[in-house]
Amino acid sequence: MSVTSIQFIGLFVVIMNSGSGLHILLPHFPGTPYADHVSVIQYDPAQISSSSWPGVTACGPDDALRCAPIDLETITFTGAVDPAPVDIIGSIPHLRCCCASMTGIQTKYKDPAATGKLSAHIFVEHGIAEAITGANGRTDTWVTMHSSDPTGITLHGVAGSSSFNIVFNAGAQFTIRNDSTSTTTSHFLAYYLMGIGSSTCTSVPSDGPPCAPQTDECVISKATTKKQTSRITKRPMAQAIKRLHPITMGIDIDCSNTHWP
Repeated sequence: MSVTSIQFIGLFVVIMNSGSGLHILLPHFPGTPYADHVSVIQYDPAQISSSSWPGVTACGPDDALRCAPIDLETITFTGAVDPAPVDIIGSIPHLRCCCASMTGIQTKYKDPAATGKLSAHIFVEHGIAEAITGANGRTDTWVTMHSSDPTGITLHGVAGSSSFNIVFNAGAQFTIRNDSTSTTTSHFLAYYLMGIGSSTCTSVPSDGPPCAPQTDECVISKATTKKQTSRITKRPMAQAIKRLHPITMGIDIDCSNTHWP
């Protein structure tokens, strides 16, 4: 059995999908200060067996990697033998904690079938999900998938009537990233453009509480904290996870992934 590790870097909203795994939103912000965010799947070409993904370009140091562009696709995975993730291990910023007035996410961001939608939608039905905070304070979501050798993991994309895929070899490691060259405005504020009732919110992770990463949704009791910690440390296979080296990049704590609610 091999382990595939996927690192989500930048502005993503992770939602628990009613017992069926994770629904991850990859938002786009046209006509805003965050419009220059670029979303790609970045991988080592030696770690795939085939690809039909359109528009792939050379990228990374010395153009040694490949970047498959993400627009408004619906993305799924096959090949994993893990059960569905039931929560996220570790601490992550929660939008409801950061913005108490936010009551929901606008349909054009949350619904993959919405007219005029503004998100790509990633569904993780099998795997282990963790929130990992790096040395620069940025929290990324990592998904670890176990697959039977030599099958590996296949990433599927659907856009309208078109479908395409990238077939990763067993044990591959890759990133799905959403990053920007802009440094003038806190990127975390872009999340509030997605929300209902969030137009006046200004809290970001670098401000600390209530927007600092946390395991549970918002304020919790000590008894609940103890129970949650115990449950996480006993999670099956959590100690067996093998990951690629974290990618720090030039984006910091305010480019953290987040969770709804």
